[in-house]
Amino acid sequence: MTAPLFRPISPEQAEVFERHPLPVLILDGEQRVRFVNAAGMKLSVNPADSPVGHVVWDRYPALVDSGFQREYARVMREGITATFEEYRPESQRWFAVTAYPADGGLVAMLRDITSDKLSLEDRKRTEQTMRLAQETAQIGSFTRDLRTRHAEWSEQLYRLLALEPNAIDPNLPDYDVARNFVHPEDRARVRDTWKRAIISGRTESVRHRVVRADGKTRIFDANVLVVFDQNDEPDRMVGTVRDITDELRADEERVQLETQMQQAQKLESLGILAGGIAHDFNNLLVGILGNASLALLDLPAESPVRHSVSEIEQAAQRAAELTRQLLAYAGKGRFVVEPVDCSQVVREMTALLRTAVSRNAQVSLSLADNLSPVEADITQLRQVVMNLITNASDALPEHGGMIYIHTGQQSVNADYLATCVPGSDTMPGEFVFVEVRDEGRGMDEATRLRIFDPFFTTKFTGRGLGLAATLGIVRGHKGAIRVYSEPDKGTAIKLLFPVGSGTITAVNTPVPAAWQGTGEVLVVDDEPSVRAVSRALLRRRGFTVAEASGGREALAMVTADTSRFRLVLLDLTMPDMGGDETFRELRRIAPLLKVVLMSGYNEQEVTRQFVGRGLAAFLQKPFRAEELDGAVQRVLGEP
Repeated sequence: MTAPLFRPISPEQAEVFERHPLPVLILDGEQRVRFVNAAGMKLSVNPADSPVGHVVWDRYPALVDSGFQREYARVMREGITATFEEYRPESQRWFAVTAYPADGGLVAMLRDITSDKLSLEDRKRTEQTMRLAQETAQIGSFTRDLRTRHAEWSEQLYRLLALEPNAIDPNLPDYDVARNFVHPEDRARVRDTWKRAIISGRTESVRHRVVRADGKTRIFDANVLVVFDQNDEPDRMVGTVRDITDELRADEERVQLETQMQQAQKLESLGILAGGIAHDFNNLLVGILGNASLALLDLPAESPVRHSVSEIEQAAQRAAELTRQLLAYAGKGRFVVEPVDCSQVVREMTALLRTAVSRNAQVSLSLADNLSPVEADITQLRQVVMNLITNASDALPEHGGMIYIHTGQQSVNADYLATCVPGSDTMPGEFVFVEVRDEGRGMDEATRLRIFDPFFTTKFTGRGLGLAATLGIVRGHKGAIRVYSEPDKGTAIKLLFPVGSGTITAVNTPVPAAWQGTGEVLVVDDEPSVRAVSRALLRRRGFTVAEASGGREALAMVTADTSRFRLVLLDLTMPDMGGDETFRELRRIAPLLKVVLMSGYNEQEVTRQFVGRGLAAFLQKPFRAEELDGAVQRVLGEP
């Protein structure tokens, strides 16, 4: 098929095209350039050499296989007008091309749109950057024309509301963001904020809840600003919103963790203080109790003084009980550990428990059968149960109420332990629990955080060591305590003890009868009263006694003559050299020398660090004459 006959343009047409500011090319049916204006010459490879008469693709090689070449063929073939965009890589310019058929040829007019293209690309990049920034920061944005009510939402705002982008049209006449997503209780506050922004001309902020499309409630921080027109009239409102729900939750968890850490540190500090006081107090009680025992040994049965001395001894015993409670609070109070059935312990206490509560209180028991045994001091377990029952009874109103005691077994994970009273070093696992719940007045958060402080009480002055000792006893058994209480809703305290893995048998040795010993005993203690009482008691049994006020002095005496002493009474806690280090050196210097360790801390806590190291015996402070006699007699094998 031959190309249609090309009709050349007239001089008048040529003059019009020449003056046209846009490049104009006229091609014939054989793809030759028949006319190009001055603006078009600038696009030629060689602007000084006219392309007229040449095949267009030879003089404009960049157009080969381009959109221009494809559209030329279509315009010539179909006789239609085509509009398209063309990029000229040699000049790095974009052109909008309009090509239309004209008398067997084609007229092409080009318009440079590079600036528009670059502006569009910049705008797209800016929009993309904004979109990515909003996604990264989890910030949504919106604009609303206050006259037309036309609104635009960012993609991130749709996401924050659990919507697909453009899932709804915020321009609908009946659409109101406050009515559709803001929590009903917060809508008035949000509208008031918008009104303030219009009146003040400043950025206004509001924190409110939203109910998302998926039904979840979240918390948003919103900022809005009204833009005014040249007549100082409100034109449009722009705003940003940010979902801060997770941040608030993280802040709450951080505050809770900090509170738990502070509580744990406080309890640890108080425990150290209580242990230190108990240690020093025990040393004083050794002098009081030991001297009272000596006096009773010397006084005839008919002496009128015996009663007064007996009262002194009993008072010292009660003081020793107080130190045991302090040691229990410090977590060092277990003395006799054995497998214990918690339900059985509570059953055996039933009669006693009912006498410990007020007359109007009723006790309800729900005790599980076949509980796994726990390794515990049964006396102290009874004490903590009695403490909880007493506190529950005191919390009931005057007309009385119910106290519930529940035992059972449960698996406990780390999350559950995190809700317990801080300070326990127990690990997740299987636990037996004893829970005491009352229908009393309950506690607020401030009171609940202090109930385990020594001598803190909401009752009359002089009470308050019971729960402190309870915490120490439970911690000493590697257990945990969980407390739940609300004002006017009662209190529930659950004691958790790890299930035991072995059997520990306690051996009680009868008080020895009077006897006489021989040889020399070395008493090592930094407290003079302890040395004095020990010296007096040992001399009554026929021993020669030497004294040392610290570990270094004792080692020097033993080193000088390793066969001099039959026995060493060694205090655990001394300033210059502790009992542990002194004991190691004594074993190295005189391996056969028998050593009895003395301490106000409990035997189980102390002696486990001496297992397999040849410790002869342990003597609990404060001690009476019979207890010292018994320990020495057993160690030396005296008849």
